[in-house]
Amino acid sequence: MDTPDTDRPSHAIAALAWLTVALIVLATTLLLWQMRVRELERARLDTASVAHMFREQTQRTFEGADAVLRGVQERMQTTYGATLALDGPAVRLLLAARLSGAPNLAELVLADSEGQVVNTSSPEDASRTSIARGELFKALATGGTDLLYVDRPVRAANGEWTMRLGRAFTDLKGRFRGVAVVTMNIPRFDHFYAWMKIEHVRPLALYLADGTLVASVPQRDNLVGDRPPELGGVKLDARDSRVRLVTHVSGDGREHVYALAGVPRFPLVVSVTSDEDPVLASWREQSMPIVGGAVLVCLFILISAMVLSREMQRKARLAQALRETRDRYHRTVDSVLDAIVAVDESQNIILFNPAAERMFGLMAAEAIGTPLERLLPARARGRHAGHIRDFVRSGSPSRGMAPQVETTALRSDGTEFPVESTISHTIVDGKPQVTAVLRDVTERNRAERELREMNRQLRALSTSLQNVREEERTRIASELHDELGQQLTGLKLGLSWLGGRVKGGKHATAEEVDTMRRQLDTAITSVRRIATELRPRVLDDRTLDEAFAFQATEFAQRSGLVVEIDTPAASRVASDAMATALYRIVQESLTNVVRHARAKRVDVHLTLEDSDLVLRVRDDGTGLPHEQGQATGIGLVSMRERAMSLGGSLVIDSGPGRGTTVEVRLPLHDDVVEEEPA
Repeated sequence: MDTPDTDRPSHAIAALAWLTVALIVLATTLLLWQMRVRELERARLDTASVAHMFREQTQRTFEGADAVLRGVQERMQTTYGATLALDGPAVRLLLAARLSGAPNLAELVLADSEGQVVNTSSPEDASRTSIARGELFKALATGGTDLLYVDRPVRAANGEWTMRLGRAFTDLKGRFRGVAVVTMNIPRFDHFYAWMKIEHVRPLALYLADGTLVASVPQRDNLVGDRPPELGGVKLDARDSRVRLVTHVSGDGREHVYALAGVPRFPLVVSVTSDEDPVLASWREQSMPIVGGAVLVCLFILISAMVLSREMQRKARLAQALRETRDRYHRTVDSVLDAIVAVDESQNIILFNPAAERMFGLMAAEAIGTPLERLLPARARGRHAGHIRDFVRSGSPSRGMAPQVETTALRSDGTEFPVESTISHTIVDGKPQVTAVLRDVTERNRAERELREMNRQLRALSTSLQNVREEERTRIASELHDELGQQLTGLKLGLSWLGGRVKGGKHATAEEVDTMRRQLDTAITSVRRIATELRPRVLDDRTLDEAFAFQATEFAQRSGLVVEIDTPAASRVASDAMATALYRIVQESLTNVVRHARAKRVDVHLTLEDSDLVLRVRDDGTGLPHEQGQATGIGLVSMRERAMSLGGSLVIDSGPGRGTTVEVRLPLHDDVVEEEPA
């Protein structure tokens, strides 16, 4: 039988154990109660935060729709827009362009000042319906161009709920000309708001300022267009963008907390519901392991401490080795100049090195976790995803990604560029990982295209020069034979006749001698004209600025255009090659003006800029189309080759409706002639 002395340690241990258990139970109870209070408070704060995000997302959605309307309004109120017919194809293209990229917008229509729908963004012809009796048109017709009207939800022909927004536009004199109305798909709101779920689903709702339900998640299609029961007698204020919490008791006695907030600039109010049941369900799930852990702690605290101490030491060693390995890995990847992008089995980005950040204009924090398709243009996403799936199934360790076909990538600003891609496949933690090494080949492709285009132009120029040379030879031969030959033959016959009369002792009359002299003058004129066409004789007889003036005078007389010459730097041209090149470039430019420009005035300037001679020939004609803004014609290529042969360059600045400027820049180098002091 145990004595009290032997029982005393056991009692003490038991008392200490019960005391420890009591303290643990008390501490656990207080902890769970505080967790419950904090969970409820956090749920309220999260609800308010979600309401804030909901309000901002809604504001951005409606601002996007308003931006579409503003774009149409501003374009229609410009000088160009005022000349467009409201039912014309140009306005339809404008509507379609403004609507593109907005998936939640169904249709963009234009109504005239009578409320008649005259144009639409859809490819079909606008239906001649009238909106003149609607509240939207009445409000916009009298509200001015600053008013954005948000209409009540209505059912479309396909049974879906839609909402219309409208803005008015005026002509250049400020008179009301019509309205632009955009239709929003309310079911699309569910897609935009589906991402706002934190730990558990919170019902969302969007109301008009008068309490009319516009959209909700989950959907309540039967209540859209009516005031829902959860608002009860709550008065909504769309002008108050602050988040306020309102408590509502449902018919089953459950208490719900609603976070309400007005949407700035729009007559809209958002609502987010916080229900205690899902919040406390999470708290109950957390409480169970806490209670079980408290019981186990009483039994295994010492053993757990020993095991934990050893485990912490082992983990510290492993963590140090892991940090060193990870550091080496990241330093290696970050030092590579090519972009490295790795994706998991779902083709979501899991690695994005600094070279990839520079290539795509996207930070790694923004890219990681997002689909790979964001780096590809829309037309190539499906095909590229299929290539990667086939590659993973093939089990190949690595390969070039379509080495004979150009792969196109997409930067964050929307620009496309060609890349070379090499991909490899590996297994990490039992899951496939695909890594791609990308290289931007934009500059290489551009250089290749420029080289091919230059070769093509040189071949065309060579062919053209051969043809021109043969045509010139044929023309000169024809003129020598038909014109000069006949004139000389006539002169020979005259001289033979004169010689016969002299031998016969007869005298020639003055008229007969004058006739032969005129024939000789005509032959001399023909020889000079042919020589001038082969080589601008004016450059031999006059200075360059006088040659330009002579050329401009003849050109103005032939064409009827006004030609202004300003060549203060003409005296700096010393070599015949440069003078001839400048003269021929001006000659070709003036010829192009007559043939193509339909201009009234041409200005020719030759100035000195830094150490370069700059020739500019500017006309006020119709200009070149955008696709012809480069030197692609034979004449333009010839001018460019003349400039390049002297180490210079030729640039053409032109556009539809703003004339054409041909600028030639030639370095002076050794051709510089120092001006004599005045």
